[in-house]
Amino acid sequence: MRLVEMVPEEARLRIIIVGAGLSGIAAAISCASSGHLVQVIEQAKELAEVGAGLQITPNASRLLNHWQLPASFWESAAEPTTVTVHRYTGQVLAHEDGFHKNIRAKYNAPFVDFHRGDLQRALFSRANELEVTFHLNERAETINFNMATVHTAAGNQYNGDLIIAADGLWSRCRECFFGQKDEPLPTGDLAYRIVLRADQISDPELKAWIENPQVHFWIGPGAHVVAYSMRGGSMFNLVLLVPDDLPVGVARQTGSVDEMRMLFADWDPILTRFLSYVGHVDKWKLMHRGLH
Repeated sequence: MRLVEMVPEEARLRIIIVGAGLSGIAAAISCASSGHLVQVIEQAKELAEVGAGLQITPNASRLLNHWQLPASFWESAAEPTTVTVHRYTGQVLAHEDGFHKNIRAKYNAPFVDFHRGDLQRALFSRANELEVTFHLNERAETINFNMATVHTAAGNQYNGDLIIAADGLWSRCRECFFGQKDEPLPTGDLAYRIVLRADQISDPELKAWIENPQVHFWIGPGAHVVAYSMRGGSMFNLVLLVPDDLPVGVARQTGSVDEMRMLFADWDPILTRFLSYVGHVDKWKLMHRGLH
C-alpha cells in the first residue's frame, strides 16, 4: 500500500513547498513519509550541483538514516577519525584521536562530512521514491496565505492546504508574508570556499590528510579556517573566513588567489602548502537574518 493511502483522506494534507534546496527537499521527504501529498516549486531549471562541503552532526545523520537515503549516499561520506584545533601559526591547541568512535559511542550516530551535491541528489532521489512532485523553472510570484495558493511568474497556480516556505535567504515567500522587501543582512564576514582533489596533490603529507578523513580548525586574528575531507577521502574542503570587503549589493565575486595567499602568508605552513594548489577562488559574502 502506498504511504498516501495509509492516511485517512480527512487527515491527508496537500502541501506546497516553495524551494528545492536542502531544506525544501528535506521537508518534502518528512511530509511525504507521513502520508501527505507534496508538491515542490523551484525557480531553477534544474537541480545543479552547487556549493561545496557540509558537516553533518549526529542529530542530522540520525535523521538522514531514518529517511532511508540510498546506500550510495553513505558511501560518499568521509567520517573523520581525528579533530584538531590549531593556533593560526600551527601550534596544536586541542586534539582528539578516535573522534569517529567517540561520537558513535556517545550519540549512536556518526559525524560525517559530505559534498552538498551528494546530499541534494540523495534527498531528491528519496523524495521521488515517495512520489513527491517537483515543478522546476517555476518562480513564486504571489502567495495567498489564507487560501494556501501560490501563483508563479509563468502564470501557473498551485493550490493546497499548507504552504512551507523553504526558498532561502532571498525568500519571495517571506516578502509576500510581510508585504514588503525583506533582504538579508551582511554578517561582516566573507568566505573563500575551496575544494581540492586528492589526485591533484603531489605532496605526500597533504595527500595523507585528505585520504585519511580528519577535521582541522585554525584560529587566528580576525580570521579562521575550517578544513575537512569529503567524498570518501578523495576531496578536501577548505573554508577561509575573513572580514568582508565586497561592495554593497555584491554577494559573490571572483577572488584573487594571490590576495588570498597574502592574507594567510604567516599562517601554519601546512595550510599555506594547501593554498599553493589553489588555482581559482570565489569570495562569498556571508549573510544572515535579523530578528522580527
